[in-house]
Amino acid sequence: MEIRNIISFLKVAELKSFSKAAIELGYSQSNITMQIKQLENELHCTLFNRIGKKISLTEHGNEFIEYAGSIRLLVENAKLSLSDNPIPSGQLIIGVLESLCITYLPKLIHEFYNKYPQVNTIIKIGTYEELSSLLNNNAIDLLWTFDDSITNKNWLKALEFPNAIKLIASPNHSLIQKNQSIHFSSLKNCTFIFTEQNCSYRNYFENLLQSQAIPYHVFLEIGNTEIIKKFVESGLCLSVLPEFSIQYELYTKKLAVVNIRDFHLNMYCQIFYHKNKIPTSAMKEFLHHLQSSLPNM
Repeated sequence: MEIRNIISFLKVAELKSFSKAAIELGYSQSNITMQIKQLENELHCTLFNRIGKKISLTEHGNEFIEYAGSIRLLVENAKLSLSDNPIPSGQLIIGVLESLCITYLPKLIHEFYNKYPQVNTIIKIGTYEELSSLLNNNAIDLLWTFDDSITNKNWLKALEFPNAIKLIASPNHSLIQKNQSIHFSSLKNCTFIFTEQNCSYRNYFENLLQSQAIPYHVFLEIGNTEIIKKFVESGLCLSVLPEFSIQYELYTKKLAVVNIRDFHLNMYCQIFYHKNKIPTSAMKEFLHHLQSSLPNM
């Protein structure tokens, strides 16, 4: 069983496309198809459903993907443990939520690249569920998420730091009262724009509204925080977002925080890597760079 065939299998499973996998790995599509066929012949099973132009894992494919991820991880760990190059190089693949990518990564990656130009940093944007699967299959080196404090028996937590969730409005909104806090009941019949329904802080906030029988309207649900901020700036609605994502808008007074009595909610930026992965020098230096940059964020 060739390791290149296993890597190609994992890439096709990730991208759900033979052609896209071929482009990323630098092969022809026919070469990728041949590698998958060789793997299927060795395993005596079909790994992918091929229905029209759509590709999906079969039951056997879903079972094999965990073994394939473990095999690739073992090979990478073997190479790393035998390497004596102390200078960070090679690929660093970071899986990150979109809101974190927009807020934190541009400056961090720019600084990191200037310091370690031999590291090719690749960013994978996705939901927590998508990124979790990538981490478990060794398709990313680090998972950077924002949620309640998470514990996973297969992951090691490299960093964790809190950030407050804020209710935001246009500075001209009637709820913005200078140096005064408001009761939660003042949100009666307000209109909100929220992130997607699987967002932990959105769910927490809505549960508070519902537990106090406060009627409200949801104007829009969308995962893009930049769009959310634009709608709130217009005065059309309110929203709840992490404080780190609204720093610029608060500084420029495009947005304002609605001060609600007894509403205090912290979520946590967290970075994980798989417990079976030997951290590369690039991973170590990126985590060190991030930790040293936190006071300035």
